[in-house]
Amino acid sequence: MQECFANLPKLHSFGVRLFDLFWRTHYHANASWEFHFIRHGHLSLECNARTYVAGPGDVVLIPAQTRHRDKFDPRQDFEVFMASFTWPGAEQALLQILPSLVLRCPSEGERFRVRQYCEQLYLDSDPDSAFDPLLGRSIFHTLLLFVLKSVSEEQRSARSGRSLAATKKKKQWLIGEVKSYIQHNYQSQISLDELAQALGVSQYYLSRVFNAESGFSLPEFLTMTRMQKAKTLLKEGQKNISEVAYEV
Repeated sequence: MQECFANLPKLHSFGVRLFDLFWRTHYHANASWEFHFIRHGHLSLECNARTYVAGPGDVVLIPAQTRHRDKFDPRQDFEVFMASFTWPGAEQALLQILPSLVLRCPSEGERFRVRQYCEQLYLDSDPDSAFDPLLGRSIFHTLLLFVLKSVSEEQRSARSGRSLAATKKKKQWLIGEVKSYIQHNYQSQISLDELAQALGVSQYYLSRVFNAESGFSLPEFLTMTRMQKAKTLLKEGQKNISEVAYEV
């Protein structure tokens, strides 16, 4: 999919924009894609019966022909870098990978870098230069790719975190089942093979996970359980040492 993003986007306009109240009160659509980088203020974007909230440092991407309304507080500063663009060959793929119309770079450093790209694009443009239009497209291309990369890495990190959490939860469940089984069957000659079969896992996996998660081996835990039970029985005083030893 990444190959389709190799083409330079076509930049139709770019600048700093102070929004007219018309865009706040009326639904409208642009023939091209819209890019917003929020410099000051907060935006509530109403689109497709949903509301997306964006603040300073956030990027907003609105697909072409998408009816929307840009709601902001007219009593507060609201200023954005705004671009109108098309991206031949990439727009369908862009729609598929966008997690939201509002993209939030996770770190302050990444948001600062996006702002730098916008400022470079805005300040360094020379209308008399034959190369500046192409250079502007190249800078905007880099800007879009950087934002997509940043958001993609954040999503991957979140998925990885959820996967690790799920794995941890499974291991904790397994440890709980092992301890419960031993506490209910400590009087029997419990083997690693018996435990593994009862829990539906391999002996190697069971032994490795239990050691890593609990800090001691299965035989050690079995011994500790029996000793604790013996102490409890002796404390109750109803049985002598021989009887307790036989029971545990």
